[in-house]
Amino acid sequence: MAQQTDTPPDVRRELPMWVLPAVIFGAIAIVAALVTFALTIRDLPSTTTTITANSLPADHPAISATAATDGTALPSAHGGLDPNGAKVTVISLAEARAKLDAGEALFIDVRAGSDYTAGHIPGALTITSQDLEARLNNLPAGSSIIAYGDASRPESGQRGAQIFMDLGYPTVIALEGGFQDWQQAGNPVEK
Repeated sequence: MAQQTDTPPDVRRELPMWVLPAVIFGAIAIVAALVTFALTIRDLPSTTTTITANSLPADHPAISATAATDGTALPSAHGGLDPNGAKVTVISLAEARAKLDAGEALFIDVRAGSDYTAGHIPGALTITSQDLEARLNNLPAGSSIIAYGDASRPESGQRGAQIFMDLGYPTVIALEGGFQDWQQAGNPVEK
């Protein structure tokens, strides 16, 4: 004899409240992982950069005692720009500071998370920030996205800018040098 249940067959189960936030967080984590992967895959030490010894100050960390001084490309320690990628505009430290003070830019830190935690430009987001996409989509008209990296790898900010341009963000520029240059110039730092 079969046992019957008192539950009607058309009653639907409700999903637990945690499912929707978990799906949203998972999607954001996947996007952040893809951007991180795209940034790091280009940073493998297998190419030469377009930065030359003549284009950097003599005391810049990328210049060593054995670096070429005849304008030839220096070996890259962190990869380079995509030669087929979008052309990146570079902004000076002073221009970037003016945009920060005027609230006209969103700074994106493309360095490792531990470097970001140790210090970053005030209000800057790391590429793994949960609200990165929302902040990028809600930028006021006329605002810029300024990508920056480590001064010892001057092209990392430019490569980050290329990736955001490839993703369709229109006004993306790179900070000249990198975070250490920003800090050494006496600009504000947030921890």
